Amino acid sequence: MTPHVVVIGGGIAGLAAAHRLVGAGADVELIEADDRLGGKLRTSPFAGRMVDEGADAFLLRVPWALDLCTALGIDDELVHPAARTAYILSGGALRPLPPQFMGVPTDLDALAASGLVSDDGLRRARSELELAASPPSGDETIGAVIERRLGREVLERLVDPLIGGINAGDTRRQSLAAVVPQLDAAARDPEHPSLIAACRARLPESSADPPPLFASPVSGMGRMVAALASSLGGAQVRLGRRVEAVETASTGATVVLDDGIHLSVDAVIVAVPAYALAQLLVALVPEEAGALDQVEHASVAIVTFAFRPDDLGRPLDRSGFLVPRVEPTKALTACSWSSTKWAHLDADHGDGTVVLRASAGRHGDQVAIELDDDTLVSHVLDDLTASMGGVGAPTEVRISRWPQSFPQYAPGHLARVAALERALPPTVAVAGAALRGVGVPACIASGQAAADRVLATIAPVAGAAR
Repeated sequence: MTPHVVVIGGGIAGLAAAHRLVGAGADVELIEADDRLGGKLRTSPFAGRMVDEGADAFLLRVPWALDLCTALGIDDELVHPAARTAYILSGGALRPLPPQFMGVPTDLDALAASGLVSDDGLRRARSELELAASPPSGDETIGAVIERRLGREVLERLVDPLIGGINAGDTRRQSLAAVVPQLDAAARDPEHPSLIAACRARLPESSADPPPLFASPVSGMGRMVAALASSLGGAQVRLGRRVEAVETASTGATVVLDDGIHLSVDAVIVAVPAYALAQLLVALVPEEAGALDQVEHASVAIVTFAFRPDDLGRPLDRSGFLVPRVEPTKALTACSWSSTKWAHLDADHGDGTVVLRASAGRHGDQVAIELDDDTLVSHVLDDLTASMGGVGAPTEVRISRWPQSFPQYAPGHLARVAALERALPPTVAVAGAALRGVGVPACIASGQAAADRVLATIAPVAGAAR
């Protein structure tokens, strides 16, 4: 008999799970509370171009997103950033981002030339090469490890804006192992007492033309969502419907919808944010769900602007810039110069304007949610004027708000996730950004792993034939 599986959540993780299940021959039902699929992936028309409102690319260092694009037949639509270097706002000026590995500077002469840190900060960073090994003790915060090895300035001016920007977080509160496992491994490298040396060893071999780190469909990340939706074939998709409860049965599970309908299924995959996940699973695994309910979230907004090229006070000569937490901006945390970053978003492909995507809000800073539209735009424009030598009046503005969109992985997070997965019955699996990574590839991997888990339980023949 064909196994019947319900996937709760239509973001990229839930869609990846559903795609995997359909490919294995399962009868799939996808339930999404919103009126659209895709979660934080959304692309819409802006200034004569299709411009992303959330994530605008996926990482190529890990395979899952690229492999999925290949499976969906859209890999030939992928493009790579035209500009690969960025600035960091420091001391009110845009300074070049020096060579680094996950924020750790690997060329200290370039760090000195950048002006990002003071002479004292540079001396402190150089001294790290001679320090005795001090690997993380258990699951430490990013801030604790970096400040111990490289000093406060490197942490605040380089590592925090880069790594904290991954999930709009504060590196003094984030787990090194959960947020940047590559850096955690470098910090524990027994062959390199110095963290800088360990990071240098992890850099790719010198190349005149290094491979790109990111990719995106030329029509935007929404293309992945559309392709996944089309791949589901006869799967039933219920939009605008909420799941009230997940219950186990003598065989399989029961999913209770907001209109009282009870769906008897062979298995369930829950791919929703941590706070929603905790509510749905509390009856099944109360202790583990309670721990997940303690995960804090950051809210962000992306304000997209179109400007006439002559109305900008400086050339757009890199991909954009990051804003350290210690910089006194009103709202701005980063700005992507999209028309330089992506060749298909330049002025020639739109209405003659250039597109900038400005980010606001991060953990501990609620400006993205608390400010009204006019005030948010005004604050961001003031910050752009101060950092970019002036900007004129935008010809078009779009605000995309993402409340509680980025889970914050505190120390112990990975252990809590593992405990949850062990406690769940085999016919219930979890996926999504709440688990082991907020990026698109990590979410895809979690959805596929959840599908494999339930297939191995309920349909070993179908799972083996995948």
